[in-house]
Amino acid sequence: MGNVISALADIATGKTKPGSHVPYRDSNLTRMLQEALGGNSSTIMICAIRPGHSYYDETINTLRYADRAKKIKNKPTINESPQDKLIRDLQAENERLKAALGNGGVIVAPGADMTDLQKQKEELEARLKHFEQLE
Repeated sequence: MGNVISALADIATGKTKPGSHVPYRDSNLTRMLQEALGGNSSTIMICAIRPGHSYYDETINTLRYADRAKKIKNKPTINESPQDKLIRDLQAENERLKAALGNGGVIVAPGADMTDLQKQKEELEARLKHFEQLE
């Protein structure tokens, strides 16, 4: 397990490139914990240390191990099927088109300011009136 923790910590700190080999299959325990250690999850490690001079080496090794485990950075992703993603995208598109119908058929770009749209609408109406007067 120490080799897996070291490999994941090296990837997180940039010592090795992100596609490098992580030895999960060297142990049954690390194979079972593969998703918890480097997958799509958040992992918490609790380490117990013992006071006393006779346990000094064991305590130092435990703290080094915990420090390596602390350096692991997971990047969670949303697990969804392609159909769920398509449904979510179509619902968002439907809401955007409903909003466009409410704005008189003007499709609003994401993050657009409604006051700018109102100003543009007023300018277009003023131009339309000007052209109607010219006829």
